[in-house]
Amino acid sequence: MSIEILDPIVASRIAAGEVVERPASALRELLDNSIDSGANKITVWLEEGGIKSMIVSDNGSGIPSSEIALAFKSHATSKIKTLDDLYKLSSLGFRGEALCSIAAVSRLTIQSDSMQMTCDNGVNGPLVPGTTNKGTTVTMEDLFENLPARKQFLRRASSEANDCKKVFVEKALGFENIEFMLFNDGKQELRFPVESRLERCKRAMGITEVTQMSLEEDPVKLYAVAGLPSEYRRDRTHVRVFVNNRVVDSYQLVQAITSSYSVALPGGVFPYFYLFIENSPSLTDFNIHPSKRECKLRNGSAIYGMVTRMIRDALLKRSRIETQTIIQPLFTEPKEEQNQEIHEEKERVIEQLKNTNNFINYQTAKPKTESSFHAASKDEKFQASWLENAKRIFGEENAKPLKVAPQKTRSWTYLGQVFKTFLLVETPENLLIIDQHAAHERILFEEFKNNPDIQKLIVPFRFETDPDVDVFLTEKAFIYQDMGITLARVEPMVWEIVSIPAACRKTEDKIASYIKSACGDVETVKKDLFAVIACHAAIKSGDIVDPATATALIEKVFELDAMLCPHGRSFTWVISHKELNHQVGRDI
Repeated sequence: MSIEILDPIVASRIAAGEVVERPASALRELLDNSIDSGANKITVWLEEGGIKSMIVSDNGSGIPSSEIALAFKSHATSKIKTLDDLYKLSSLGFRGEALCSIAAVSRLTIQSDSMQMTCDNGVNGPLVPGTTNKGTTVTMEDLFENLPARKQFLRRASSEANDCKKVFVEKALGFENIEFMLFNDGKQELRFPVESRLERCKRAMGITEVTQMSLEEDPVKLYAVAGLPSEYRRDRTHVRVFVNNRVVDSYQLVQAITSSYSVALPGGVFPYFYLFIENSPSLTDFNIHPSKRECKLRNGSAIYGMVTRMIRDALLKRSRIETQTIIQPLFTEPKEEQNQEIHEEKERVIEQLKNTNNFINYQTAKPKTESSFHAASKDEKFQASWLENAKRIFGEENAKPLKVAPQKTRSWTYLGQVFKTFLLVETPENLLIIDQHAAHERILFEEFKNNPDIQKLIVPFRFETDPDVDVFLTEKAFIYQDMGITLARVEPMVWEIVSIPAACRKTEDKIASYIKSACGDVETVKKDLFAVIACHAAIKSGDIVDPATATALIEKVFELDAMLCPHGRSFTWVISHKELNHQVGRDI
């Protein structure tokens, strides 16, 4: 069989298969061109899901009439000129293949600068007068009409239209300063006015209660809009990642989002979460696949760590607020009128003491509560030194009432343990159900951070690492030393654990497993490893906890800034008194 050069039209149709798989692929490329043109209004019309026709119109800079024919040629682009331009991209398009590929498998018409030209399945027509004098209008008709084998793989018009809407929404999310409208079979189905990124995200999510997150560490900026933990889905369709305003498919980033946010969600569900990453173009490579939905991040490890930390900090902040709503009712203080009564009683007692020869010793006085003042005035035998001590303390001859700040008291009752897993606590307003393992885990986590007890291993634990982890440990093994874990490099990519916290005996394999997979930022490594240590040492589910231990544990729980385990998961479930009444039909 002899070797021959393919016909240009055949070659272009083969190449088009990588760029144009279905109408949504064509729409993605046409929207990229409209956005790059500087337009502030883009309108899309679909007919039969884009299979029969698709029109994309914008009010951007347009194409000079003399260059319309050139736009149909392969690798013709205004976005880059040299290879170096690939490493400082600010545009969405750059390959110069989109219009040529679409024109190879459909009838494509470009109108701009009051002129128009049609390319019918790779064959250019003449340049003739058109109706678009501002911006550009591109019309694609009869996709794959001349390629029956490709057309049979298209789905129903409604399914193709749904894919087009998804692409449309993704593009609109990245550019909130542009108005987007989409019509399907003559009806307007989507519209995004110019608005803030937050409002656009809420519009796309279809929910009103959201939270925002952000984190900046040069050269990376992170911003995210997320639904509240009470809002979730059974699929990942609303977990979206944008890098430099371009939606990307990144398993690692989606995994970082879902695993970090899952601690606040029930099992098997996923959050509403739109993550926007601004990264230096020199560290971001989109030249991976013609669809441009993939990218390489040269600082990917740092970004993954930032995403995890941003979500964890945001959830922790929210949990602190929720914790305060639980803890605040546990503290009570005397009302103002009660304080006044106490002060008046003190004054009356002091006046009475002035006229008696028997005074109570100040050093042995009972606590200054209302009941003790009453008792002192009626039943106590007073000692002569009390008034003199009081005068000296108050700094004047005539003693005045002692002004003591209202004493706060904690009001809760430990009820018991259920299922050998949960501790029940009654407060004035709520019933708290506390996960004993997660609560103890958090308490130990805080203690380990402050004072880890170190134990040297008789036989060091040896393990191997990947090259990137080996480099990370070579530079930053000191962070493990700070946590009581001494590491020694035996040879390239071979390390030994020399010492560990005493609470982690017999867990060298788990610690090594974590170290082999961790090469993020220092704070993330510290938090995650302490969490591993605390998890091992904590009370387990199934352990019987005696009342004294449970009470001590609960006391420490109420001292925490947030009721979250080291992994970020809430370990309490709160049922209000009102809710309990409602559940048993005791509503009034």
